[in-house]
Amino acid sequence: MKNDKRVALFAGTAIALLWSASAFAQDVPETPADSGDAAEEITVTGSRIARKDYSADSPIVTVGEELIRSNGPATLEATLNLLPQLTPDSGSTSGGQAAQGRATLNLRGLGPSRTLVLLDGRRLQPGDPLGAVDLNSVPSALIENVEVITGGASAAYGSDAIAGVVNFRLKRNFQGVALDADYGVSERGDGQNLNLAGTIGGNFGDGRGNAVISATYMDRKRVDRGSREFFEDGGITSVLPSGLIYAVATNLPTQAAVNQVFQGYGVTTTLSRASAYSVNPDGTLFTLTPVYNFKFPQNGPYVITSNGQVAVPLGEAAPLQQPLERETVFGRINYKLTDDIEAYAQFNYAHYQNNQTGYGKNQAITRDVYLPVTNPFIPQALRTIAASRPNPTAPLLLYFNTGRFSPDIAEQTYDVSQVLGGVRGTVAAIDGTWDISASAGRSKLDSKLAGYVDRAAYLSLIEARDGGVSICQGGLNPLVLDRPSQDCLDYMLRELHETSTLKQTNVEANLQGRMFKLPAGDLRFAAGLAYRKNSYSYSPDAQRINATVLAAAVSNPTEGSTESKEAYAELLVPVLADLPFIHKLDLNAAYRYADYDTVGGVHTYKLSGDWQFTRSLSLRGGYQRAIRAPSVGELFQPVEQSGTTVGRISAGLGDPCDISGTYRTGPNAAKVRALCIATGIPESVVDLHRFSGTSVQSNVGGNRNLKEETSDTYTVGLVFRPQWQSSLLSNVSLSVDYFNIKIKDAVGLITGDVISQRCFNGAGDSNPNYDPGNFYCKLIQRGPSGGLAIIDTPLLNLAGYQTAGVDVQLDWSARIADSSRIGVNLLASYVDKYAIQSLQGAKFTEYAGTIGNGQISSGSISHPRWRTVTNLSYDGGTFGLSLRWRWIDKMSNAANVGISGATAPGVAAVSYFDANARFTISPTMGFRLGILNLTDKQPPVWTGEAATDSNLYDVVGRRFFAGVSLKF
Repeated sequence: MKNDKRVALFAGTAIALLWSASAFAQDVPETPADSGDAAEEITVTGSRIARKDYSADSPIVTVGEELIRSNGPATLEATLNLLPQLTPDSGSTSGGQAAQGRATLNLRGLGPSRTLVLLDGRRLQPGDPLGAVDLNSVPSALIENVEVITGGASAAYGSDAIAGVVNFRLKRNFQGVALDADYGVSERGDGQNLNLAGTIGGNFGDGRGNAVISATYMDRKRVDRGSREFFEDGGITSVLPSGLIYAVATNLPTQAAVNQVFQGYGVTTTLSRASAYSVNPDGTLFTLTPVYNFKFPQNGPYVITSNGQVAVPLGEAAPLQQPLERETVFGRINYKLTDDIEAYAQFNYAHYQNNQTGYGKNQAITRDVYLPVTNPFIPQALRTIAASRPNPTAPLLLYFNTGRFSPDIAEQTYDVSQVLGGVRGTVAAIDGTWDISASAGRSKLDSKLAGYVDRAAYLSLIEARDGGVSICQGGLNPLVLDRPSQDCLDYMLRELHETSTLKQTNVEANLQGRMFKLPAGDLRFAAGLAYRKNSYSYSPDAQRINATVLAAAVSNPTEGSTESKEAYAELLVPVLADLPFIHKLDLNAAYRYADYDTVGGVHTYKLSGDWQFTRSLSLRGGYQRAIRAPSVGELFQPVEQSGTTVGRISAGLGDPCDISGTYRTGPNAAKVRALCIATGIPESVVDLHRFSGTSVQSNVGGNRNLKEETSDTYTVGLVFRPQWQSSLLSNVSLSVDYFNIKIKDAVGLITGDVISQRCFNGAGDSNPNYDPGNFYCKLIQRGPSGGLAIIDTPLLNLAGYQTAGVDVQLDWSARIADSSRIGVNLLASYVDKYAIQSLQGAKFTEYAGTIGNGQISSGSISHPRWRTVTNLSYDGGTFGLSLRWRWIDKMSNAANVGISGATAPGVAAVSYFDANARFTISPTMGFRLGILNLTDKQPPVWTGEAATDSNLYDVVGRRFFAGVSLKF
């Protein structure tokens, strides 16, 4: 009902806009909707200098609104991530809650915070504490094109442009009314997407002013994992909701007692005294590592995975497509005060809500929960084992998932706003322009987190002599899968309410124009001053602060801000022109000095060139030094509990001290065993130790001593635009560009799998002496039974990232009739290097061509060597048709990198095909239809249990869309 009301409200508003625009349009002459001056100077992304014939000297890809429309009512990140230069990160199909519903861009796989996103060359309001822009706040209805440029652009724009820049260019001087509606649905009848947009604009004041307002509404429905056969048994959690009883190493049961119980079940194998137990539906016990006496039915709710692990398939509990409801409004007005001076203002507002649910939260390891042996629900078999311990009355260590009580619910509500105003003008004497502007923005996130269990309430139930029957109806059996009564759920369950706020202020003054004329053309310049302030505040729920709920990361309130004062200058020097083999040779140099209140003064600069041998062939390239100052989140984030992966034993990862793992059975087994004891595993259980999980809890916090990251980018490329007269070859263009980006002092986390590998010398060079005082070893904490308890993942200026490769773009079209054309567009990217240095002085580890490493960004784990997008199109004037082929290269498993004998599976190459058509009914009306994932291609199997990269691969399947556009 709420959605219906919003749709009706939006439709009513659009009709009102249409009526008022029709009346307003009678007073102005007919003008094309986008009437930009054809002779107007342009500014290429990456530069501040405007010039009529200026072309990019860095690798650049420009896509128009046609690409956006060809993907139906998809969100912007889903469309732009088709480009092979972008590594899909957080977006509509992100599986976890860490992104909190945001949608970001990740150029070259170097992390969203290293990709600067601009709107008409200006900074947008950040959407997260790391400084990344949430694309949900971009006014999509007015986008004319998007420019993606590779390489550091800090000299032009300041901090953050380390991997490159994505610049959204909006339509200018919009006049008339445009209404758009798009609807999409999957072949299976779910995943509905509705997008409505209305834009009205026109001139006023005898043509001296122009105003435009645009509004959009989007409603994207959830797709459940369980609705796709590929995912039915995947997305597991290995901490069981029926509870796991662990043995404390200093108080192990006798072997005789364990044998007695399991021999009674017909198990003749001698089981470890340190086994972990859970309870079958018939009340008998089963063990987890390895699994014995497991009696749940084959169809669930528990399954034994291909890795021999008891787990819960998440099924319908986890989404394949995140739901999203969003409204945006964008307005802009400009008015010429004089013939040379124009005032302008704009505002951008977005309100959106993302409701996510998961199976439950794991209450494990930290802040242990103990079950008294007096609990009446403990089965007799477990009592027999517990009674054989040296201290038989000691409580039992209990771990559990909260999924039997409640889903893990996260409702995220965003309000993002930005206002901008300024004055600009022309300076005829220098054929230039000036611009002074200021903007202020705010992003507010209100979170409602449900499904938490009150610690005191839970303990009061399991510690009660009657099992809590006197407290709530039926009491609480902690060792079964069945849900307790609603009375007990009401007694235990809690909600958390939290708020995060980000603010940004920008002030800029820019001047650009001609300094003087040289023989080869005008020497042009740009110069300016800038001030920027970013602030961050976080207000957690008191229950989190006071640690009164189970499975909640403990955190505290925080706030902080950063400021910078900056100055820059840029020169465009025409060196030579109209000579043999030198049609034109231009050099571009820029320098920026920024003074941060956190890291002090920093310098960025660039030197690039464009050598046009002829009108058809040119060479471009250059060098750029860029920086990224630490964000407010990296500086001021409070220390809190999170999670980090350690991988699977079957893949050669997991806990290196697991008795069945490759470390304990390899050539250095004796040294590994000694290090296991030295780092916290009691000697009494070191030869019995098993670890069934794939992830552990971690401590993560900001670091106010961080310094800036720096990067060096080298690019060189050829651009070929032949001036052939052939009807078939007159419209051909080809560009081939090489890029090489090196980042040092990179701010980031060391993931748990890397820490455990490095501590136990997995690559052979990180801890050759198996020293417990090794940096990595000191980050590992173990629990009382020797299991991995916490792995600290500190936020540090770690060391370095390197990536290099080649981009190729080919465009060709030819007329086949008076009003018909065919065309081909190819975008391809080859990654030659994607290397990570975890700590300064360590070797770089190469991950190009692999899947599974999320050190740089947890949302982007795939780095295929090749990605291509090819589009074949037919344009018949009133009818158009296109077929798109997306190809992703095969990848090996990142878990195998640096690990001797590891055999984790990789993924095969994947192709996707999309088709769409458009119909122009009249000058004011057009329709479009499309099919995405034409062959219903399933994602590739990666590590089993339906694990895949849900950001890179299509996980929803074949889907259809239709849209209509009206223009007046």
